[in-house]
Amino acid sequence: MNDTRFANRLVAGYMRQFDAAASVLPSARARELREQVASHLEEAIGPDAGDEEVAAVLSGLGSPRLLVAEQVATAGRRSWAARVGWKGWTVAAAITIAIALPSGIALFWQAQPGLRFCCSFAWWNTIDGSRVVTTEAAGATQETAPIRPGKIQGFAILVYNPSDLTQFIRGGAQPISPGAGVPPQIAVSTPVAVRQMGEPHTVSYRASGAIPPHSYRWVRVLWRSAHCYLAAGGSQGISDLRLNVRVGWITRIEDISLGAEIAVAGTKASVHADRAYCQGQSPGS
Repeated sequence: MNDTRFANRLVAGYMRQFDAAASVLPSARARELREQVASHLEEAIGPDAGDEEVAAVLSGLGSPRLLVAEQVATAGRRSWAARVGWKGWTVAAAITIAIALPSGIALFWQAQPGLRFCCSFAWWNTIDGSRVVTTEAAGATQETAPIRPGKIQGFAILVYNPSDLTQFIRGGAQPISPGAGVPPQIAVSTPVAVRQMGEPHTVSYRASGAIPPHSYRWVRVLWRSAHCYLAAGGSQGISDLRLNVRVGWITRIEDISLGAEIAVAGTKASVHADRAYCQGQSPGS
């Protein structure tokens, strides 16, 4: 990200603070760290991001002083050490800090609580929602819609970020979809108003997105159901949604419990509709 691309006033202000804080670093290290920060911001902030989303990204990155402090602890400042008369034990302490501080920051990021399903769920297509069968057994609930081979199926859930840092959903870590043998497509909504918390179709989505601290976003999960994937009477579902999520500068897999198994089931009608295609193929092939 070049300086000319710091068009947003919040980003420009953040970079000015960074430049001031980084003045204590050797010039080469300051330039390198500045490029890392700029690249991170370019990736995390979309061209149409508003001030709320930009502020959340900057908050998740941390203050410029914190970023520079890590580098100072790592590299040290010889002129400052000489001025205050450090001895051998001080050098050892600096090395300890250089090792511990970056690890501590990473542990802080890792310790942040994960995203969680809040309170709203909806099948993405009206036709699926109108044909859902809900069953309960042994304290477990299953929401099952008929599979529609060759069609886009999926759902949306309202997700809450309980942590103090912005979390960026980078995509799915789910190995397969309920209706296909491939991972689902994951998208994150734009900011959600109170009236939109029960209606996922009134917001826009993009393939990856940020959820600011203590905020809500719809997460959409879509797949194209496969031909011959389920025999009549067979079903497949998921009760947890696994996502790749970036917190700070680390990426981790977060497991969001859906509160019920979301499934699709094969029917005689779906098998009959694809009889010509499926002839000679076993279910799931």
